[in-house]
Amino acid sequence: MQSSLNNAGLFLINTLFDLYLLILMVRIILAWAHADYYNPFTQIIIKLTKPVIDPLRKIIPNYAGIEFATLATIFIIEIIKFSLIGIITIGMPKHILGLVVLAGADIIKLLLNTFFYAILLQAILSWIQPGYSPTARILAQLTSPIMRPIQRIMPPISGFDLSPIPAMIILQLLIILLIGPLQAMGTQIAFG
Repeated sequence: MQSSLNNAGLFLINTLFDLYLLILMVRIILAWAHADYYNPFTQIIIKLTKPVIDPLRKIIPNYAGIEFATLATIFIIEIIKFSLIGIITIGMPKHILGLVVLAGADIIKLLLNTFFYAILLQAILSWIQPGYSPTARILAQLTSPIMRPIQRIMPPISGFDLSPIPAMIILQLLIILLIGPLQAMGTQIAFG
């Protein structure tokens, strides 16, 4: 019975925290990519994050197109998430530095996964609904920091844009090579 409760608690913590963290990460990427502020998708993201971010923006300003208030919020939520997960599974964290490493690794993973799934969704949408749509436009703006450099190297061939394939492979390789070791190190420091 206790194991089922622990699993349910872990599921809820991961799901609820990760959903809101994803929304916050999308907000950072949209701001960084200078996405259309009036797009309905952008407006939903802003409305979902405004109550948390606006008070912090008075203290932590944006710089170079990066919303540092949103980034700080993500970092704090990540530390809370890993603290709760640790308490349920292992026990109280021993060192805050380990939680900082875990939070940093998860932020990088979240960023890379956000780009990965946005590129995948954009590719699928281009097959289903070619042409202009508000969703396609916002996905293009969201993925442009990753796709633009790859598309310069690999232009469309006979009208087919194959650049999403190497982009997604590179993103997954980065997750495998960076995140696993960082998470192991953070877990060892925090709970070892």
